[in-house]
Amino acid sequence: MKDPKIKKFSLELETIQQFENFEKQKVTIQNCDGEAFITKSKRDFQLSFDGVFKYQLNKKINVNIEGEEFTLKSIDFKEPINEAFSGTAGQHTFDIDSVYKGCFEKVALFKMFFFDNSKQNHIFHYKLETAKNDGVNTWAFECVRLSVNTNIYYITQYKNKDKSYFVIENLEPISLEEFNEDSYAIQKGIGFLIGYMPGGQNYIFSGDNFIYQRLARKSLKSIFHPVTSNPYSKLHKEKNIADIYYGKLKVIPIEVISNFITQLRNNEDYAVAIIFLMEVTHLKSVVSMPGVFSVILESLANIIITKQNTIEKLIANETLFNKIKSDLNAVLDNYAIAIDENEEIKFRRKINGLSNSINHKRLTNAEKLRQPFDQLQIKLSREDEVAIDFRNDLLHGNILMNNKTTRTSKEIDNKMLYASAKLYTLISKLILKNGGYNGYVINYAKFINKDANEDYFEEI
Repeated sequence: MKDPKIKKFSLELETIQQFENFEKQKVTIQNCDGEAFITKSKRDFQLSFDGVFKYQLNKKINVNIEGEEFTLKSIDFKEPINEAFSGTAGQHTFDIDSVYKGCFEKVALFKMFFFDNSKQNHIFHYKLETAKNDGVNTWAFECVRLSVNTNIYYITQYKNKDKSYFVIENLEPISLEEFNEDSYAIQKGIGFLIGYMPGGQNYIFSGDNFIYQRLARKSLKSIFHPVTSNPYSKLHKEKNIADIYYGKLKVIPIEVISNFITQLRNNEDYAVAIIFLMEVTHLKSVVSMPGVFSVILESLANIIITKQNTIEKLIANETLFNKIKSDLNAVLDNYAIAIDENEEIKFRRKINGLSNSINHKRLTNAEKLRQPFDQLQIKLSREDEVAIDFRNDLLHGNILMNNKTTRTSKEIDNKMLYASAKLYTLISKLILKNGGYNGYVINYAKFINKDANEDYFEEI
C-alpha cells in the first residue's frame, strides 16, 4: 500500500497532458458562429477561427471544449484599430495568453506547475537543504520547504514518466495575487541558488479549477551556482584536494533560503539585480559578464549597506601611526634617487594621508563597494580587491580590461572570464552572508585559473 503522505500530482498532470497534446482541438466559441480550433505551436497555444469573430473589450472569450466551459484571454481579442476588419468573415489566428477554468476562492491552496528544462536530476541535492518527512505534510524526495514572510511553501522537482516539472505550492490558504508574487520571488531565489530558474508557461491549480499562463520570461539556466556540499563534483580530477574539503562543505540551510527569498519578495531593487544576474549568466557572454557583474555588485552595495553617520579613524593609535609613517618614509628614502622629485613629494603626501578618517556619510565609490563586505565581516583578499577595481576599467570604457601589455584574443578572454568568476564569487558571498549563511562558497576563479594562489572553496 502506498504511503498517502507521498506527493502525487496525477490529476493535475492529467489535465496538463490533455492540453499539451492539443494538435487541432475543436472548440465552440460562445455567441460566435464559425469553426474554431485550438492548436499548439511549440509551447504556445493558438486559436484558429474561420467566420465572423466578435472582438471583446476585455480581451476574453468563453469557449466550450468537449462539454466543459473555459475562458480564453488574448491581447489579440481586442477590437482591431482598422474598423474594416470588424464584422467581416475571414480566417483568423490568435495567440492565447491564458486559459481559465472555473473560479478561484478569495483565499485558497494553489499548485503552480512549470516545465522543467534543466536536464538535471536531483537538482537540489548538494546545494539546498531538502524537506524532511514530518508525518503531517505530504512529502517528496526532491523537495525544498521554505517560507516567504509568514507563508510556507514547497518547491518540488517532480518526475512523471519521461517529463519533469517544478511545482510550487502553498501550505496555508492565501490570495492568488499573493501566491503569484511569492512564487515569482521563489523562482528568482531558487534560480540563483541552484543555477536554474523555471519560467515560460505555467499552470496554476486549485482543486479542479486552473489557470494556464504564457509568461514573457523564459526559463534561465546559469553557468554558475554558489554552493555545493560535494567537493568531488567540482574536483573529480583532483580527488586528493577534494578529500581536504570533504565534510567541511554544506548545503544552504532552509533559514537562509527563506531569508534570501523573503528579501527578494520585499525589495524590488534586489529582485531586479538577481534577474539581471541570471540573464547574463544564462547568455554566457564573456564580454558582457564582467560589466554586468560590476553593476550588480554596486547595486547590491546600495541595497545591503546599513546607513551610518559615523566617522571612522583607520588607525586610532597616533603613536603607532607615526611609527608606520616613519617606516614607510624610510623605505621611500631608499628609492628617492630613482624616482622623480615631484613623484616623491606626492608619494610622501599619500603616506601622510594614510590615517585620514572615513566619513561613512560620504563614502567614495571605492569605499562604497567595499562597505557591505566590511559590515558583513567578509574578508577580502588581494585578488578580491583587484577584482572590485575592475569596475573602474569598465566605467571608463575599457570593457576588455586592456593594459599596456599586448595580449592575444584568447588571453583577453581568459582574463575576462577570470574577472567574471571572481566577481560572481564576491556577489555570492554578499547575497548568502546577507541571508545569514556561514560556510563555504565555490571560488570559480580558481577553477578557471588553477595556477592562481587561491582556494577552490572560500569560507564566509
